[in-house]
Amino acid sequence: INTLALTKTEIIYSNLDYKGNVKNTTITNQLSNLDKGLITDYTNLDDIVNINGKEKFNKDNKKLEWTSTGKDIFYKGKINNELPIKINTTYYLNGEEVNPTKIKNKSGHIKIDIDLTNNEYDKELGMYVPYVVDANTILNNNNTNIGVTNGTIISNGKKNIITAIASPGLYKSTGINEFKTLDNITIEFDTTKYDFNEIYFVITPKLLDKVDLNKLNKVDELNNSLNTLQSSMNQVVDGSKTLVDGSNSLNTGLIELNNGIKEALDGSKEITNGLNELNNGISKFKSLTELTTKLYNTYKTNEELLNNIQTGVTQTQLEEGIKNATAQKTQLENQLNEVNAGIKQLEQGEQLGALTEEQIAQLNNLRQTKPQIEAGIEQLTKGIIEAQNNLASLPAAAAKITGADEVIKEILLALMQVPDINYVNDETINQFNNQINLLVNGANKLTEGSNSLSSGLEEIYNGSNKLVEGNNKLNNGTKELSEGLEKLNTEGINKLTNYGNKLINYKNKVKSLVNLSKNYTGFASDNVNKTTFIYKLSK
Repeated sequence: INTLALTKTEIIYSNLDYKGNVKNTTITNQLSNLDKGLITDYTNLDDIVNINGKEKFNKDNKKLEWTSTGKDIFYKGKINNELPIKINTTYYLNGEEVNPTKIKNKSGHIKIDIDLTNNEYDKELGMYVPYVVDANTILNNNNTNIGVTNGTIISNGKKNIITAIASPGLYKSTGINEFKTLDNITIEFDTTKYDFNEIYFVITPKLLDKVDLNKLNKVDELNNSLNTLQSSMNQVVDGSKTLVDGSNSLNTGLIELNNGIKEALDGSKEITNGLNELNNGISKFKSLTELTTKLYNTYKTNEELLNNIQTGVTQTQLEEGIKNATAQKTQLENQLNEVNAGIKQLEQGEQLGALTEEQIAQLNNLRQTKPQIEAGIEQLTKGIIEAQNNLASLPAAAAKITGADEVIKEILLALMQVPDINYVNDETINQFNNQINLLVNGANKLTEGSNSLSSGLEEIYNGSNKLVEGNNKLNNGTKELSEGLEKLNTEGINKLTNYGNKLINYKNKVKSLVNLSKNYTGFASDNVNKTTFIYKLSK
């Protein structure tokens, strides 16, 4: 087992409410300089999760054994230990204490008092662990007359970045009056429209761990040690820049993911629109069930008509009937002519009064017979005309019915995709109509499913937009934090190192402080090389 090269970095993230009370804390550890194989680590954390790889681990009480691939291992967990630095924040509006979450959009003079208490006291040395606290917040340009103790203000014309440092307990450990103000940070400003601002605290106990105690007896060597302090702060600044780079990469990835979801959503909508059009077209097939049924019924009716024509009075019979009726009509017309001639002769005799009784009776009989003969001729004429019409219409009617049947047959064969009309019957018509209904129902379900998919992608896309917006804010915050740390490094930390000359007079106490910093082995472990606390004070 190789543990000699192992380097362990510990970062504690804590969310605080506006008063400074702890809401939740998460601890991450980074194991570096690892060989491949079994790596032994120690921790007091519970609920451990590997957050950057797939390395497996076994935990036995405080002992952790990792199967290393040679890459850095990142893991997180939780612990119930009290944080080393207690934050207590008080807000004032125009001199009166207020709840900052309830004075949104108010105007006036704002004062924020931040009291810091060091909870890690070494009874044997009578000193506090030398934590250095870097506090950062951002104010919009509707705030003026901004002031801060133990810090500086950076303005870009739109926003004001406030950074301040503190080292709670340092005054009590050294008795140096100049350190008395390092237990508190006060921020004041005038506002026309107040809005609650988050405050970030970066805390480390290791800024003095590089100091060589043998050099404290020489001022020059002390300055070199303070340069080491500056180098440590440079590492914090470099870390913040790395955080900005990571945030930029995450932001780029989220934008690409969001664009991909948008493309999928657009594609889904196109599919849905196409399916809607397809569904509308397929729905029209529903009318085919009625059409095929009507066509089939018409075809059967026509077949019956043709059968009736073929089994009824034939053309030859009609022609023979017309011939006989015409002969009968001719006979009646001849009889009528004879009757008319007889009546004419008898009427001439009647006019002369030369008719006998027998001739008078004959005249009367002829006069009664004439209308009967005329009526018979009229009926035969009508019958002949009707028979002639029927005789003329029989072939045309049969041809029309036969032609219509051929058209209907071709339509039925095309619709039902069968080779012969013999395949078309009541059963096959019902089967065809059932298939059409199944097709229409299937298209409806497919369209419903596509609509559901589009709705789901719409919700995912909306959520992705919110994620991108949130990460943009985080990205801007990390950039501003990095700028603030860099400004603090170049201007603020020098204020701490300037106390170097006075520390010479308190070298024994300084040695104790340095030893406390050097001997600090972690918040949630006993084998940590570097520890950083990050507090976020918010609503």
